[in-house]
Amino acid sequence: MELKDFVKETLVQITTGVNDAQNEVRDLGGYVNPAARVFPKESDQSHLTQIGSGQGVFMIDFDVAISVSEEGEAGGEAKLQVGSFLNLGGGGKKGSSSSTTNRIAFKVPLALPVDKESVKKLLKSEDDEAKAIADLNASLSIPDEYSPDW
Repeated sequence: MELKDFVKETLVQITTGVNDAQNEVRDLGGYVNPAARVFPKESDQSHLTQIGSGQGVFMIDFDVAISVSEEGEAGGEAKLQVGSFLNLGGGGKKGSSSSTTNRIAFKVPLALPVDKESVKKLLKSEDDEAKAIADLNASLSIPDEYSPDW
């Protein structure tokens, strides 16, 4: 499998798995990847940042073995393949070939799907909080230009 296909398939399967688990876990009383308005601290390694309606951006770590093989045929090209250590096959091709195996590590930020019900709860609580602040400001006669802009 080529490296690009491996990375793509891994990210798609992670996202699909999270999405598929959300309904089942919600039925059990929990949330998979709930929406939240928590800003990560530098020491927080769980996610990088947040976007949208409380959608966290997580770092997906890859550490893969790749092999680069070059065929000595006309028009041959080098390709990155994800660690297939056993390659059996026969063929009548003539030519020279070389192969090297290396490890590469990298990270890809990924914003996972947020549980829809938790988004509704988050937005409702933010609306309730904004209304409470507006009511407090009105009761204290604080002009709007001095109230926080959330």
